[in-house]
Amino acid sequence: MDDRHKSGIRATRRDALALLGLGGATAACAPSVDLARSGEAAATGTFEHGVASGDPQAGSVILWTRVTPQESGRVPVVWEIDTDPAFANPVRGETVARAARDFTLKVEATGLKPGTTYHYRFRTGADVSPVGRTRTLPNGSPDDLRLAVVSCANYEHGFYNVYDLIARRQRSGAADYDALIHLGDYYYEYGADTYDAPDKPPNRHHEPPHETVTLADYRTRHAQHRRDPNLQDVTRLMPMIALWDDHETANDSWRGGAQNHDPGEGPWEARKEAALRAYYEWMPVREPVPGRAREAFYRSFQFGDLLSLVAIETRLTARAAPLIIEDYVDRVVSDVDAFRADYLNDPDRRMLGAEQRDFIVDMFAKSKQSGVAWRMLANQVILGRVMTPDFTPYVTQEATDAIEKDWPGIHDFLTLSKYGLPFYPDSWDGYPVARERLFADLDAAGVNDLLVVTGDAHEFWALDLTKDDATPMGAEFVTSSVSSKTLTAYLGDATAQHNLLMTRENEDARYYSALRNGFMDVELGRENAQISMFAVDNVNSRDYGSFRQAAFRVTKRDRDGKDSLRIGRPRGLNVKQRALFMGLG
Repeated sequence: MDDRHKSGIRATRRDALALLGLGGATAACAPSVDLARSGEAAATGTFEHGVASGDPQAGSVILWTRVTPQESGRVPVVWEIDTDPAFANPVRGETVARAARDFTLKVEATGLKPGTTYHYRFRTGADVSPVGRTRTLPNGSPDDLRLAVVSCANYEHGFYNVYDLIARRQRSGAADYDALIHLGDYYYEYGADTYDAPDKPPNRHHEPPHETVTLADYRTRHAQHRRDPNLQDVTRLMPMIALWDDHETANDSWRGGAQNHDPGEGPWEARKEAALRAYYEWMPVREPVPGRAREAFYRSFQFGDLLSLVAIETRLTARAAPLIIEDYVDRVVSDVDAFRADYLNDPDRRMLGAEQRDFIVDMFAKSKQSGVAWRMLANQVILGRVMTPDFTPYVTQEATDAIEKDWPGIHDFLTLSKYGLPFYPDSWDGYPVARERLFADLDAAGVNDLLVVTGDAHEFWALDLTKDDATPMGAEFVTSSVSSKTLTAYLGDATAQHNLLMTRENEDARYYSALRNGFMDVELGRENAQISMFAVDNVNSRDYGSFRQAAFRVTKRDRDGKDSLRIGRPRGLNVKQRALFMGLG
């Protein structure tokens, strides 16, 4: 998601909303807040970037670390894994950390038992890494599983208190997470001090200080993030299933470029290749499938007969260039239906491509036929419909005249808001034919019960998913950000009113809150699921409070002859939010 004024459509929409005001705040019941202080002690010495694991399967998992180089271009490393945290009877292997891979190393530990917790560590000489904890995927029929879902961690925007909260819940026994799903924007490519605010944490500046463009730049940015104690802590305690979004390369990236890539920064392909090379080096993910493009970073995970999880790639494989609707004001005004037909609904505006779409449909069709309880799509940008409300009733001519001095585009913004066009054109709403094509293929395969988890927006959402003809397709839950600023940074006290307006004016939206940073806790049982949205009250200090902002029970149901999902039994909503939720149920 955009975070800079140069980023065009989203930043200007936020600016407009902030200037419009939209009225006063909406009171909510004060939640019960748990107080904590996020960790400050990172790893040191030879393994100063800590350890991590990821991409678990029933019999294997990827183990990751980095050796802080001294003088040698290659460093021998021994790795160990054991069910015993004291390593009484470990399995050992040997590998080498090389300068060619920035001294990062990954090994695949194989021959493991399904559904089992393991402990692992690395050694070089007398130096020993921190001990990591990981877990393989279960076989058979597990009764339940639990996932922590995160997205969007801008280092400069604040401390990683959300990572700290997840780790605390794991250590305390409040939750036992099978995996951490990271939905992208793991870091941001922007230069230092792009975001300036009076409450910005001190001494938290991007490295390198300029925008990341070269391989060395991306490696340096990864290294900075891996030195963060709270990121180290959470990835030490559980395996990660990671996706990338746009900021791992550049803002609003697509198959042929990015909004935040200028000709003066060299060829896009060279920058993309540098970003992907650093990503594969520094992340606990499996290497690219032989014969498949490095960009085709989609894969599946099977949790016995309880969950089939497909993690997709929506940026670099097939995505068409984003549509900047403000560039088409005259066309919209003259004939909005023609604009939709000629531009928005252009069938060449692809998101996934045929190969990845077939992979998704095939995996979920087999899952359905095999009697697996849940089908989850780990997805970068909002899949459900979120259209722009008409903002004209909320602004006077006097306010418009005042706003115009700072932002001449206010008139175009208000004009476009009357036409029910996508609020986030960079999301699936900007690629409606691609979404409908995916839904149609899934519907034809008998898959109408998608449980979708999404990032990118820095907001919490609960959305019904439907085809254009209202055929049910499932439910989507969107997590807020780890640290990247929320809409409150722009709207302040008006954020809650804006959230209510967006919910009221969007039929598929059941709940929306852009008030706080946070994460989602996903509990899956055989028949029901609970999606809890946990928030932190600030990311500007290591001292923070946390609370469960909202929770939803998801049940299976027959809807119009389709096996689909129902979002019900909300908890934590204020009176107005609950009225909107129930009114749409």
